[in-house]
Amino acid sequence: MAEKRMFSRELVESDQFLELPLSAQGLYMHICMEADDDGFVNNANRIRKVVEASKEDYQILFDRGYLLQMANGLVVVAHWKICNSIRKDRYKPTVYQSEWSKLRLLDNVYVLDEKGDAPAQGITAVSMQQDTPTVKRFEDFWKAYPRKEHKAMAEQEYAMLILQGISEDMLVASAKAYANEKSDQDPRYLNCPDTWLKKSIYTDYEVEPEKEKTEEQPEAVEEPAMDLWNGEDETDGEVI
Repeated sequence: MAEKRMFSRELVESDQFLELPLSAQGLYMHICMEADDDGFVNNANRIRKVVEASKEDYQILFDRGYLLQMANGLVVVAHWKICNSIRKDRYKPTVYQSEWSKLRLLDNVYVLDEKGDAPAQGITAVSMQQDTPTVKRFEDFWKAYPRKEHKAMAEQEYAMLILQGISEDMLVASAKAYANEKSDQDPRYLNCPDTWLKKSIYTDYEVEPEKEKTEEQPEAVEEPAMDLWNGEDETDGEVI
């Protein structure tokens, strides 16, 4: 991940931004410093408490459109692309791929996709500067795994594995195998899904993903060969 963060004068010297309380401006910059290379922050409220900003300072950044709130609690810096242009060799895609897919770019500013299910084509051309795998089956994994806790952390660990090239089909199949083995146990005493992924416990339950069954081809029935010569020749009804 790139170590430096930039702030565009177009943004931070605009009348709208300068009308914010100084404490809100400072909070915004602290949050930007903690964001990943796609503008995602998973601890924005903790940052607010550390810098002793008020809840009003925090809320006004959402109200004025400087921050976006995702459904699972993640925060996204809306003007990230205006401020930051990261070199390809230093850029590291966000691990929050499922949330990233719910965004699109409008005039180089992140906005939430109203449908929430359409591919963010505008972002793909700008942000994804290399071919990276995207998370598609986390919900299948979550449904299969027996203990339903720490979903946000589990999604982060899951996404990191996918970025490392681990197969989603394998993770889902392993979760199902784990659930089957532990079906008679209280889920409260099982590993949380994020721990299960982080410690690579899934490798102990690695199975081949289920393949679609193909129709069985009927066995070929061998026909007896024709006997073209049986040692007898009939001529005028007599055996020679």
